[in-house]
Amino acid sequence: MESIWSAIFTFLGVFTFAIISPGPNFILVTNTALNRSRAEGLLTATGVATGSGIFAFAGLVGLLPLVHALPHFAEIMRFVGGGYLAWIGLDMMRTCRREIVPKTTNKTVGASVMVPYRIGLLTNLTNPKAWAFYLSLFTLVMGPAFSLLGKVFLNLSMFLISLVWYATVAYLVSSRTFQPLFLSYRPVIQGVLGGLLIIVGGRILWG
Repeated sequence: MESIWSAIFTFLGVFTFAIISPGPNFILVTNTALNRSRAEGLLTATGVATGSGIFAFAGLVGLLPLVHALPHFAEIMRFVGGGYLAWIGLDMMRTCRREIVPKTTNKTVGASVMVPYRIGLLTNLTNPKAWAFYLSLFTLVMGPAFSLLGKVFLNLSMFLISLVWYATVAYLVSSRTFQPLFLSYRPVIQGVLGGLLIIVGGRILWG
């Protein structure tokens, strides 16, 4: 039992390091919190964390290897994921000089409120590098002796680690301390972030 929990905490350590490393999810949450609002940034962070939870559940019940073994799955995800990231990057660059209009009403409800959440979720789930990362990670830690309690703990921990990190990013970027500095260089920052997403998406598309 002790060795299983040791493996779990080692797993979570590697996962945490991967989560805090800047990537498409980080860029997306930062851009949303900076150019939209803190609320939308937090919704995006929740969508990304939900994606992490889905990956965790799929890995724990053995679905990741099955899905990854589907014919042409890797090629399909490469085109879908790479194209999606490049499209988001192009949209960021297209709007980087657009003036931000302060929101004076909270009438945006329903489906439109969930747009940032869906974008965060799709950005995580369509990233082929995320599929490869989770597959390799679960291949290393999973075994027949892995308990149900360990699986539940691991699933919840991965969701919470992802949520706490990206929510913190959204909060800091949109805080009164940092936001004025970010906004003064907003076109440059957003253009650079968009360019990075285009590069990442292009590298995925062309292998």
